[in-house]
Formats: sequence, C-alpha cells, structure tokens
Amino acid sequence: MSLFSHHKGMLYPAPPKKISQELAQILAAHREEAERKEGAHLSSEAALSKDHSRRYGSEEDHRLPYKRDVDRILHSKAYARYSDKTQVVYLVDNDHLTRRSLHVQLVSSFARGIAEILHLNCDLVEAIALGHDVGHPPFGHEGEDYLSKLSMELLGRPFAHPAQSCRLFEQIEPLNLGLAVLDGFLCHDGGMCGHQFAPIRCKTWERHDAEVQDKLRSPENNIWPGTLEGCLVKLCDTVSYLGRDIEDAVRLGIIERDEVPKTLLGCHNREILSALAGDIIQNSFSKPYIALSEEVYGALKELRMFNFQRIYTHPKLKVESGKVKQGYRLLCEILLEDLEKKGEESHVWQKFLQNKSERYLETSSSGEQVIDYVAGMTDSYFVRTLEKFILPQTILFT
Repeated sequence: MSLFSHHKGMLYPAPPKKISQELAQILAAHREEAERKEGAHLSSEAALSKDHSRRYGSEEDHRLPYKRDVDRILHSKAYARYSDKTQVVYLVDNDHLTRRSLHVQLVSSFARGIAEILHLNCDLVEAIALGHDVGHPPFGHEGEDYLSKLSMELLGRPFAHPAQSCRLFEQIEPLNLGLAVLDGFLCHDGGMCGHQFAPIRCKTWERHDAEVQDKLRSPENNIWPGTLEGCLVKLCDTVSYLGRDIEDAVRLGIIERDEVPKTLLGCHNREILSALAGDIIQNSFSKPYIALSEEVYGALKELRMFNFQRIYTHPKLKVESGKVKQGYRLLCEILLEDLEKKGEESHVWQKFLQNKSERYLETSSSGEQVIDYVAGMTDSYFVRTLEKFILPQTILFT
C-alpha cells in the first residue's frame, strides 16, 4: 500500500486507514469541543481552525488543522536539514553557535509566548515559525545572494527564500499545508519596516499565488501577512535573532560585550527578549495589529545597525566567502550540464528527481530543478557534492 495519495500529479501523505464508527464519533466530538473552546478563548482577531483552508481539500483526524500542519512540518525532510544549515556563522567548528534549526525554534518559542497572552492561535504561530526558513540555501543569506545571481542567469529571475519555502512544501516535498501557514512563510521577511503590523485579511489562494510570483520578480518587496499570527512571526523573526547573534559574536571574540549599544533593551539576549516581549504585549493587546512602541522600535533599529556593521560583515566571518561563491557557480554549472547530458543517469536525477511527483517533473525546467536541489542542500552536503565533482576520487575495480 502506498504511503502517498495523488492529486493532479502531486504526492501527498495518504489519508489514514478507515476507522471504526465508535472512534470516528469520539474524534468528531473531541474536534467539536476543541473548536468550541477555541472560539470562546481566542481573540476575535485570531485565526480560527474552522476557517483553515487547504489547497487540496481538508484532512481531519484528532488534531486541529494548524496542529496537523505543525506535525507535517516537523516530520518533513526539509525540517531535518535545518540542523546543518547556517544561520549567520558558517564553517566554524563550535557546537554552541546558532544553526538554522535553533533559530526557528527560538522564533517559535518567543512568538508562542506572546501569542498565548494575546489570545492568538498558537498552533498557527508555531507552524509559520518552524517552517518559514526551509527555503534558505546553504551558507545563509550570503549563499542566497550567490544563488540569486545564478538564478537570474539560468531562469531570468532572482531567488527568494520566502517564496522557496512555499515552493518546497507545495511542489518539492508537498504537504498540503494551510493557506495561512504558507502566507506566513511568504511574508516573514521585512520585519523592520515599521513599528506596527496590521494584516491584510481575507486572502485567497489566487492572491497567494500572485504574491509568490511578485516575490520572485522582486524579492525586496515587503508583503503583508493575512493573519495577526503571521504579523507576529514577521516581527519575532527579527527580534529573535538580533540578541542571539550578539551572544554568538561575543562567544567568538568578534565583539566585546561593552561595545554593544547601550539602549533601553539591554546588552544581553535575555534582557533584549524580555524588554521586547513586554513592549509587544503592551502595544498589541486587544488590538487589530501587532506593534512596538516607537521608543523600543528605535532601540531595535540601533541594535540591528550595530549587528550589520560589526557582526554580519566581520572579516573573520568572510574568510571563505570567495570559495563559497565560486563553489556555487561551479556546482550549478556542473549539475546542470550533467542533468542535461545524462538525464536519468545524472547525479541530480539519482539524488533528487527520481522520487518527485509527475507534476513537478513536467512543470519544472532543468534549471529550476538544479536550483531547487542546491537550495535544499545543507552546508556540509554542498561541500561534499562539490568535492565529488571537483576532487579526484579513488578508482574502484570489481
């Protein structure tokens, strides 16, 4: 029996086996009660489970739909790859530095703590937070810049990791996630564009698809989420990494603690998070938006400027940048040539394409397939794959 079901050429996890009438009644009663409690407890501004929308039809079991989305993300292969993807610091042998896996967990924890007090849907917040960065390629934002230039050459459009997060869970490893979850992925960047975030309500799948294309045309475009939960994650994504990156920089000796700007937020990550959480709650409680006070927003901008000037561009973190940049070009060129020449005997087919859906294979070009494959790599897999094609290998005789 297949573990997957087909829908217009797409592969999705198969529905559960038929259950007994008694169990069906138990689950139905539980779900009805859970939705009743949700409606009574959550804010009138929150996203409710009854309004959850999947592109390929609803799926019901003992979980509410956004909790089901959380579990789908946690069990995905893309989520497993977070553990070896760069957040800021790459190719440094230090197990205490923040990786992409820890970053999304920190965003989730911080945002959920606030969402609970604001009476928002914590499951939706968690789903957006845990999945928002799956589209990030190897070596963080620096790697994204290199891949984007290659994407322009191969596809005529830049690469944007928010759109790639949606593409990954819709086409590459399709999970049939809810519209509000995918919308949160797409809109998560641009969290420093202002101190107040109001959602654009009543988004449709058609609008979401149009916004994905808009993001691909112009990655710098700041798209607003359709839910208050999406707005919260958009802000908390930025809030969560600034203080943590300061701690990593101090740990590496790139900066000294007394160099951190003296703002009302403090100089330690725990102080920064505590101050920001209190300010967000105070300025967002019972409001149709998520907000910071202008004073705290100003302090946050000062910290962010410090991080960009003193941490993210520090020469010690860019020692291998030239090799990474050259590696991206070499790997993409080699993989594309190999795919176009060898087809099903190629590396990309054997390692990536052979288990993809019929629809993905029919609608994606060889250039898109190479970009998707490279974007999904971990840092170490990128290096190993490059070595395989560049460095001489031992010749085996049978």
